Amino acid sequence: MKKILIIGGNSSIGLSIIKKFVDKGDYVITTYNDKANRENLLGENIQSIHLDLENEKSIDKFTKQLYKITNKIDSAIFLSSILPGKKFTEYEDNDVDKVMAINFTGQVKLLHRLIKIFKKNSSLLMFSSISAEKGSYDPIYSASKGALSSFVKSIIPHLPKEVRINTIAPGLIEGSTMFKKMSGSLRSKHKSKITSNKFLNIEDLSQIVFDLCQDHWSHLNGACIDLNGGEHVR
Repeated sequence: MKKILIIGGNSSIGLSIIKKFVDKGDYVITTYNDKANRENLLGENIQSIHLDLENEKSIDKFTKQLYKITNKIDSAIFLSSILPGKKFTEYEDNDVDKVMAINFTGQVKLLHRLIKIFKKNSSLLMFSSISAEKGSYDPIYSASKGALSSFVKSIIPHLPKEVRINTIAPGLIEGSTMFKKMSGSLRSKHKSKITSNKFLNIEDLSQIVFDLCQDHWSHLNGACIDLNGGEHVR
């Protein structure tokens, strides 16, 4: 039974990914910030731990708890993300700090503390976004995702040998919270740029994430996989 760490598992995407691993017989350790959402992260072969990526004491506490549970994580998936959807002029300083902490700096601080828990054949996967390359209406969100992608390209020499790390950069995901909040006209605008004329859905994304964590992808390292249906080609 593999041990899978999923940071930020209480989103619609996170819950689907957790189910995928548990259904395949793996043990999932995941995180939540809002206690109201913890009930979604309870079940057989699932353990949930509080984590606030904006708070270094919380990161330290989580790290200690995780090391008490296991001394090796086979795969880690960093899902935590926030998208305020604001213009640059609408941002306050604390908004900038919050987006960068959750989408980038908090994840980096956590990874720094967890280096020793990743050993031979461990796989790390971080969630970037189409916005990292294409840009976004929300420039701070875009910058945070771009920073994450650049970080992954640079961190490989600093990880233990035979540990691999990659990012995926999805476009709009059908069924996600972002998708549900988006206006129909904006969805149609995104869809018109996808050659298959259909969005990637949560179930297919979960299958992709599960597959990328398997050993037959061992030579994929430092890459960013675009999942946008051709909406943006670099």
